[in-house]
Amino acid sequence: MKALRVSVALLVLAGCNPQPAHQPSNATPTPTAAAMPPLTVIGKGTAGQPIRFTGEQRGRTTYAGQAQSCRSHSLENATQGVCQQTQVTFYDKDGTKLEARAPQTEIDDRRKQVILSGGVHARTSTGITLVCDRLVYDDASGMLHGTGNVRVTGTQGGQRQVLSGNSFTSDVKLTQMTMR
Repeated sequence: MKALRVSVALLVLAGCNPQPAHQPSNATPTPTAAAMPPLTVIGKGTAGQPIRFTGEQRGRTTYAGQAQSCRSHSLENATQGVCQQTQVTFYDKDGTKLEARAPQTEIDDRRKQVILSGGVHARTSTGITLVCDRLVYDDASGMLHGTGNVRVTGTQGGQRQVLSGNSFTSDVKLTQMTMR
């Protein structure tokens, strides 16, 4: 009788604590992807310590900039940022630089673009100047696209040349340009 009570007690306890079903040894657990939460960063620089940002492609710096203030938003490994009172230097593969200033610069990792707006003033290391309302640098192609009141000034054959139009596409050196 005592053996029967112990057996019944073990059966009752086993029913209260069910064991998980065993998986076959060749089954692999499925990983669960943890979603990254959106991140917003707001920063203010000073005259002596501005906010700095850079872009690289294949180990080469394609642009570097500084700003008075920036606000960036990151989501799923892509960042979009808007900076105020900016100076951005774009670098051509041969070392030629284009230094540009604008009231606002947007950096868009998804589209691989840097967009200067609000009145852009730029100068190449070879002395060509550029003025336009908006300037877009495409980091994938290394090309510039400018719109609004475009004016390019340079020297050719010892004479000052001025080109103007509504828009243009060019390399960073401003030597391979299509003006419209």
